[in-house]
Parts: sequence; C-alpha cells; structure tokens
Amino acid sequence: MTTPHDPHPHSLSHVLSTPPVLSVPFDPRPSEPLAEEPSVDFKGYLNTLYESRWLIGTITGIITVVAVLYALLAKPVYEANLMIHVEEESPTASKNILSEASSLFETKKAAIAEMELLRSRMVVSRAVDNLQLYIEVRPEYFPVVGSWFANQNGGALSQPGLFGQGGYVWGGEKAEVSVFEVPDSWLKRDFTITARPGNRYRFSGGGQSIAFDATVGQRYRVPTPAGLVEIKVDRLHANPGARFRIKRNSRLGTIQNIQSAMVITEQGKQSGVIQVKLQGENAERIHALLSEIGREYMRQNLARKTEEAEKSLAFLNQQLPILKRQLEQSEDRYNQFRNSHGTVDLREEARMSLTQAAAARTRRMELVQKKTELLARFTEDHPVVAAINRQRKEVESEIDAIDTRIRKLPVMEQDEARLTRDIKVKTDLYTALSNTAQQLRLISVGRVSNVRLVDAPIAPERPIKPNRPLIVALAVVTGLFLGTLIAVTRKAMRGGIDDPAKVERLLRAKVVYASIPHSLNEDKLMRKVKGEGVLPLLAQILPEDPAVESLRSFRAALQFSMPHFRNNIVMFAGPTRGVGRSFVTVNFAAVMAASGKRVLLIDADLRNGRLHRYFGVSREQGLSLAVGGAEPVEGFIHRNVVDNLDFIPTGALPSNRSDFLLHLNFSTLLETLSPEYDLVLIDTPPLLQAADAMVVGARAGAVFLLARAHVTTDAEITESVKRLNHAGLSPQGVLFNNITYAIGQSRTPFQANPIGQLKYAD
Repeated sequence: MTTPHDPHPHSLSHVLSTPPVLSVPFDPRPSEPLAEEPSVDFKGYLNTLYESRWLIGTITGIITVVAVLYALLAKPVYEANLMIHVEEESPTASKNILSEASSLFETKKAAIAEMELLRSRMVVSRAVDNLQLYIEVRPEYFPVVGSWFANQNGGALSQPGLFGQGGYVWGGEKAEVSVFEVPDSWLKRDFTITARPGNRYRFSGGGQSIAFDATVGQRYRVPTPAGLVEIKVDRLHANPGARFRIKRNSRLGTIQNIQSAMVITEQGKQSGVIQVKLQGENAERIHALLSEIGREYMRQNLARKTEEAEKSLAFLNQQLPILKRQLEQSEDRYNQFRNSHGTVDLREEARMSLTQAAAARTRRMELVQKKTELLARFTEDHPVVAAINRQRKEVESEIDAIDTRIRKLPVMEQDEARLTRDIKVKTDLYTALSNTAQQLRLISVGRVSNVRLVDAPIAPERPIKPNRPLIVALAVVTGLFLGTLIAVTRKAMRGGIDDPAKVERLLRAKVVYASIPHSLNEDKLMRKVKGEGVLPLLAQILPEDPAVESLRSFRAALQFSMPHFRNNIVMFAGPTRGVGRSFVTVNFAAVMAASGKRVLLIDADLRNGRLHRYFGVSREQGLSLAVGGAEPVEGFIHRNVVDNLDFIPTGALPSNRSDFLLHLNFSTLLETLSPEYDLVLIDTPPLLQAADAMVVGARAGAVFLLARAHVTTDAEITESVKRLNHAGLSPQGVLFNNITYAIGQSRTPFQANPIGQLKYAD
C-alpha cells in the first residue's frame, strides 16, 4: 500500500531515498515522469524486421525459387488475334434530330450481332472440321522437365528413352494424323503410337487389348468389340522407339472449348471494330485455327448477302430456256400462217384490241413471275402474295373482255391476232426475264459484304506467358510481404517488449541497469555444442563481445550500488524460462571474477539448473547435499572453475523441490559463505513458475529481474514485481537481455539510475 506522502500513488515503482555513495548529488524529489510511448512505434517495427531478417529472407528465397522453377518449367502460352471492321448497312442514310437522338439510346448494334456470329457453331465447327482439331497428338515427354529440355534442343531429333528405358522424346519429334475415329466409349482415352523402323508404327493403349502395326500414309480400319477404329498417320518425324500420345476428343466438346477460349471484344465505344484473341500452347495451331475462323466467317457473311440474288437467278436460269422455246414455236406458227394466207391488213379496231390483249397478258405474266419470286420467300397467305392474286384476277377479267371482243372479228383476223399476240407476249416476257437475270448476275458478282478483315492473324513469335521477369519480381515482392507479415504477426501474438525504454515507461522509473545485445558469437558457439557437452563461456572465450561489454557496464553500476545492500548476495530471477537467465548469470560471474573480485556462483534452480555444464563439472555434488547436511560445505564447492570464481551446482535434484530451500541449513549456508567472498551470485527458477525465487530473494541483498526482448511481456514484468512485493521484496532493477539493434541504431548500452528499486502499488 502506498504511503500518504507518495506523490505518485498509481506508479508501479519508486526510487529509494537511500543516501547515495561517493559524491553523486541526491535529489529527494521523485524522478520526472518519462515520455509517453508514441502511438506508432516505428523503431520497434524496424527492430522486429531486423531481428526477423533471416525469416523474411528464407520465406522470400523459398517463394522466389518456386517462382523461378515455375517460370522455367511452365508451358509457354501464345496469343494470336484478328481484327474485323463491321460497316453500317446504310452509311449514307439521311439523318435528322429524331434519328440522332435515338442513336444515343441504341443498344442493338451490328457489331454485337457479328460478335455472336463469330462465336457461333456455324463458324467454329467448320474450322474444327477443316483442321481436325478433335484429334490431339503430342510427343510423350518426361514428366515435369521433359518439355523444357525439348524446347532447348532446337528442333533436332533425339534418342528416345531415359538410360535406354521407355520411349520419352527430348527433341523436335512430330506426328501428323488426318484420320482418327474410335467408338464413343473410347473418346478422351490416351492411345500410343510408337515409331518403328521402315516408316512404320505400332498403335496400342487406351486401356484396351487392341494393338497392331501399320504403315505411315495408309488408312486402316480395325474392328473391335466396341466398334470400328479408323486411323491414318500422314507423317511421323521421329527415331524408332519414340512414343506419341494420341487422343480422340468429342467434336462438340472441342467446339465448346474453342468458343470459351475465344475472347471477342469491340474496340472503343460503338466503333464497329471487333478484335478476336485466342491463346494456346501451340503457336502454329492457334494461328491456323484463328485464320480458318476468319476465312469461314467472311465466306459465310458474303454468302448470306448474295443468297437472295442467287436463288432468284437460279429460278430464272431454269425458266429462260423454256420461254425461249415457246417464243420460237410461236414465231414458227405465225410464219406458217402468213405463208399460207398471205399478208392480212387488220382494221384499227383489231389492232387496238390486239394491243390491249397483249398488254393485259404481259401484265399477267409479270404478275405470275413476281408471284413465283415471292413464293421463294413467302407463303400463299402472305399479304403481298394475296395482293398479287387480286391483281391477277383483275387482269384475267380484262383479258376475257378483250377476247370476247376479238371473237367478233373474222376468223382469219382472229388467227392472225392470236399468233401475233403470242409472239409479242413471249418476246416481251423473254426480254424482261433476260434483263432481270443479267442484273442478278451483276449483283452476285459485285455484291460487297459489310464486314472486312482489317488485320489477319499472324503466327506469334514469342509467348505472352509466362512472363518470367514479372513472375520473379512478384515472387520477391510477395516473399518480402509474407515474411514481413509473419514477422509482425509473430511479434503481435508474442507481445514481447522490444525496447528497454518501454520497461521504464511501464514501471515509471529509470530502473533498467543495462541492455544486453544479442550475441551472434554465442549463437555460433552454441551450434558447435553436441548433446550434453560443455557449454561455451562467452566472457572467457570472446571477452570483447558486445554482450560481455554490456555486462561490464552492469558490473560498474552494481559495484556503485553494493555498499547500500544489506549483504553481498545478489539474485538473478526471470519471469519465465527462456529469458537467458543462465547465460547472463554465468557470464556476469566470470566478468566480476575477471575484475579481481572473489565470486561464488550458486545454481539454486533445483528444477532445471544447468550452470554446471559451463564448467564441465557434475551436478551430483552440490547444493541439495549441502542443505541436507550430508557432508561439510567444502566438499561441494568447485574451486576456481574460472580464476577467482567458485561454483556450487544444484546437486541431485530433490523430490520436495518446492519446500527444500526453506530449510534452515540454506540460510546458514549463505551466512557462512557470504563473508568469504566479495559477491555471492545466485541463479533461481522462474518467478512465475515456482516460489523458490521468493525464498532465495528473502536472503539476498539485491534482486534483479531479467527481461528478454520480444519474449517478456508487460504483464509478466508487472506480475513478477507484484509477487516480489507481496513477499516483502523490492527488485533492485531490470536487466534487458537479447536486444537486437536495427541498422543505424545506437549500440551504446542502456543504463539508468543505479540505486533504483521497484515496488508494486497496491
């Protein structure tokens, strides 16, 4: 509980008012509050990235290697394209305000219809049939890497097989098959064509017992229980033993796959320019396919435009010979009549009647012709055809009336009028039909389609996929991002403190005696340790290591503060395991001994003590036997394990570890040994896992907490201080271990007020 005069009742710690030593001025006022931690700790994130540099580098390296392998082994993908321009049917049509306004809301354009026609089965199926794309033939490459090696071979033939086994090909082997039909139940099955000497091959596979030899260039039909197998291999460019995989796909499935693969877009807004793209692994194949689709589309488009004229011309070509014969027959009869009766001079009325009759019959024949043409497109019930029928009835009535009038003429005049009329009618009809046929021929020849092929497909020279530089660059960026994300996530989940200043902000006092940097030399030395071998003592092997230098700084601060302690016993305790307590304790003991001080190191961690491994001694003769009073203390002290340093190991680990250190002999042991040394240093189990540290701390003159960067959390520190305070103990300060300095960060050891003690406010 805080006292009434405490100016900071909510602080976790305060500086003792113990008079300082030497000439350091003492200020009884409490220390100024430390600056608050910034909302965004850029330095902390930088430290995290620097500490996790190997993790980030490893993740980046793995992803980059995978990306490089993919970029090298992935099959190249090529792209071919064509461009078509669709023109409006009536580009010179007059425009007005209404037509221009309606164009703003027009949603159905000619280009849209042509885009759908390009993708239609009518066009694609012809291209598939012409190129026989449902037959798939490919060389049998070695899995994963075989195709890559084949691409590097420059198209030369290879020796089939791997170490003389199998028929894998490694070069530019090719096979061309023009006919391959199998029963429906065998579709999409892989069959094998194996090259043989003498321009022959063997057909087998498909999970069936079928197998036969054949000659290249000949067509074979082989009956099987499932149906007929038909095959013709036109060309086989391979050495004997090379194998090819052949598969007959569904025709409909092939058409649908091509329709799905085609990317058809209109360039610009309502421009009428259509671009068609097609991607595939075979550059020649997609070029041939897209070229065939373009040709077939243009042919069908033009045929659609001239279809009506061609149908009418075909009808007229059938009728013209018949009319010509009829006209010749009429002329022959008229000539015979004149030869037999001489020339007849008809009266004006007869000539007028004949003229009217001829005109009426001409109109009737024209109506018949027009009706015939209309029936090619419409039915008898169509309004246009019905109107023609009504006109024809009117003409028939007119003809009947004229015929009645002509019958009143003399018989000879009637005969002449009839013959002359037949000639005139047939002549006019034949002439009209001949003119119409000639016009239709001109239309068929000169008709131009409203679409034109602007850019024909060109065989691609370079693949568009994979883009190897881009893949590698994205892999590096992705690796760095994932590595950074994992490092930051690990730090957030771990929640460890990464800056000694955060400890002081947490405890509201300058209590960090020293910050001990991470030692790369210690890592190298520890990697050389095998099994239960001797652990390296860094302060003795590499005394100039930065971690050892920071312990020397702590030595100076401790020597300054020791006159104020009630005894020369110092205890190191950590909140949990893994904070580097053993490393700090044993190396600090060696640093103190190197300064000429007589130091006793006691391993009081009766649960997992391992300090004996630093000196290569056994733990059996140690603290547990000394406390038990089995033998004199002198028998358990290992003298001069390092110059001026004596050591007492844990001894045989007792069964009642929780209560063992409460034995009165432990206090007697410390009281006996303390006067013989300048410093007694004790290593204890973790504070938050066992009560042993509180028992030892009650007999120590100073207690120091150990915190490890990125491992020890705020809650662990505050909980450790609270437990020590509840036991009547005030930690002297904190040692911040294993700090990692980022690039450009100062490596000066962090120090604070050397006489601070921590108390937990109730």
